[in-house]
Amino acid sequence: MQNFMNGRNGVDDLSAALGGIGVVLALLGTIFTWRIASYIALAILLVALFRAFSKNLAARERENDWLHSVMAKLPGGGSFARNRQTNAGARRSGTGSAAGTATADFKRQARTAKKMWKERKEKAFLKCPNCGTMLSVPRGKGKIIVTCPKCHARMETKS
Repeated sequence: MQNFMNGRNGVDDLSAALGGIGVVLALLGTIFTWRIASYIALAILLVALFRAFSKNLAARERENDWLHSVMAKLPGGGSFARNRQTNAGARRSGTGSAAGTATADFKRQARTAKKMWKERKEKAFLKCPNCGTMLSVPRGKGKIIVTCPKCHARMETKS
């Protein structure tokens, strides 16, 4: 069962979008008892499943790139398209750096959150307004001046 998805497209942006549209149409068809909306939703969901299980990677990639080009033309959709194309390019080249970076960022955030929760009684946490680095200062010291170790910005805060 582990090897079933090897060589298959999997869920990409277009499949996810089709799935979301299908679920919304199914809900609308159920709420307003529009039978035609339910049938259309079922057809859209079947297309999304077909795309996910397809072994024709080149055709699915072209379709997904079409979605990115359409999103780039929409107001506010350009950043979505750029981010997705960067991630897709990393997947295609086999480096996996974009996906690996996202996973590494998530792991780093989880470690930071765990550390902050563990030290919440002894330390106060604040974000540098200049560079966004998370800083920890001892609690209960009153007004203190904190210097960011990354960008050397100085700020006055109450601990």
